Amino acid sequence: MRRSALISVLAAAFVAAGGGETAAAPGPGTDQVAEAASLWQQMRRADVASAEFKAARWRLKALVGTMPATKRAAALAAMMDRDAEPGVNAAALAEFGRDPLPVTDAQRILWDSQRSFSQRELLKTYYSHCRAEVVTSALSDATQRQLVDMLAERVDNLAGTRIHYGEQRLLVHLASAVLSRFGRSGQQGAGLVRALRKYADKADGADGFGAAIPAWLDMLSSRRTVIESFGTATLALGHWEPLVRLKAAAYLGEHVPNDDKGAQVVLSLLRDPRDEVRAAAAQVFAFAKDYRPEEVVPKMIAALTHGRGVIVQAAAAKVLVGRADQASGQVGLLLRTLTDPSRRLGRKRTSYILRVQAALVKGASAEQKQLLLRLAELRLTTSPDGALSLIQALGPDAAPAAPAVRQYRAAADRFVRDRIDHFVLPAILPRAPAPETP
Repeated sequence: MRRSALISVLAAAFVAAGGGETAAAPGPGTDQVAEAASLWQQMRRADVASAEFKAARWRLKALVGTMPATKRAAALAAMMDRDAEPGVNAAALAEFGRDPLPVTDAQRILWDSQRSFSQRELLKTYYSHCRAEVVTSALSDATQRQLVDMLAERVDNLAGTRIHYGEQRLLVHLASAVLSRFGRSGQQGAGLVRALRKYADKADGADGFGAAIPAWLDMLSSRRTVIESFGTATLALGHWEPLVRLKAAAYLGEHVPNDDKGAQVVLSLLRDPRDEVRAAAAQVFAFAKDYRPEEVVPKMIAALTHGRGVIVQAAAAKVLVGRADQASGQVGLLLRTLTDPSRRLGRKRTSYILRVQAALVKGASAEQKQLLLRLAELRLTTSPDGALSLIQALGPDAAPAAPAVRQYRAAADRFVRDRIDHFVLPAILPRAPAPETP
């Protein structure tokens, strides 16, 4: 499906979970930025066919039509959700029409190292339209070229400086999006390639962005990455395209069970400075499910509980869920991680740990199940995906959580409500017996 059509579908259907409390209807004189955010939340919350959804969308369209350009960046940032699937934020952007964010504002945010998380998501969403596979009317060709030039200037300016992890990750997102379309496009991408090479030459070994660049530039010399050997597959674990990394992981997953030396090479990549490589290396063992569980499971636990990078934690959790029978003895360790007062796990890491616990909970003791249920209730609003998975997996043991689940349901978007109604509540509440036939 073309990206423009996909975004239209997402704008109408909101296929990703998200949302929050139902936004109150903005009153007269409400600030336009706050009003846009409130209307967007109403659209995410309401059923698509409902009068509430249609009225909120109509009002948002009218608001966008009268909003001065100086307020667009703030309004769009207010509508971004760092926990949502990318398509949800792209759908928010689509409500503002073609070239929705003034380029001068994009440049200001790009150069501001103190930007907010919502501004970071806005930049990531805006640059995502530069990907080669994206056929979109959201950004004009001129705007895309300006974004490439802006990024090249920013990367060139940062060469030789120490930047924090969050800034490295943002540059990875932006540069990988731009490379897919402009990296091989001659003069248009030449400035960015020069800036990237300069940055990599001056970066230290702990800089994940700097470490990614040499592999990217090597792969740019080929029109496409052909995964036909162990060597090309391991290199492709660092590709800028997620699909190529997944294909490389699948290829290696087929081969490492019969190649112990190669498997150890892949395991060593779990120490790579690049998040994408560590995550892809972990994914290999989602395909090679029987390779040395005594070695793989502890490494995945370590990546999940202490590893840096959300995508690494997600990949480790996926491996552990797939190897639940091998990881059955890890419930207590993960519980200690979740309840350790010295740890600040973050919402996503917490959600991934809860998801793994959901896969392991059958082997938990009664006391552990009680504690897990309490943790899931407490994390419903901050790590809902993992919390709901765990509550569902606990089955009737989680019946006391039904009031908390219903309370959360009242503020959730319609897809989360469907999940709760069709899977979570039926799993934890006993069904009424069918009436006897007279």
